[in-house]
Amino acid sequence: MDASLRDELKAEVDDLWSETIRHLPLAKGAPDTTRSPAEFAAILRTGARDEERPNYAGTSGRRVGVMADGGVLRIDRSAWPDVLPRKGDKVVALDREGQPVFDVLAVDDRSHLRLICDLGEAN
Repeated sequence: MDASLRDELKAEVDDLWSETIRHLPLAKGAPDTTRSPAEFAAILRTGARDEERPNYAGTSGRRVGVMADGGVLRIDRSAWPDVLPRKGDKVVALDREGQPVFDVLAVDDRSHLRLICDLGEAN
């Protein structure tokens, strides 16, 4: 696929599905003073999915498609190069009712297009 076409498609998908996220960097459960909190737009998919359809197995090995209390966050690396979540951080879905908070369980950084964060219900 042509890189410019891929980038255009990715931008269209992000325009349609992205929501505002706040990243809260933590180190051993306390605010990480070496990294600043950030707000950005990313695709967040949460909740139960149709169990009849094939499901994506997240980076933690859990079946994301049948999770009720977590989800997957997909961050456009080119749009947000300074957003670098780590396992143990928290993210807040600012556009959702009640602004739910999620724990970052794992981060898959193997793609040059997106960081994929496996999320769980925050404690």
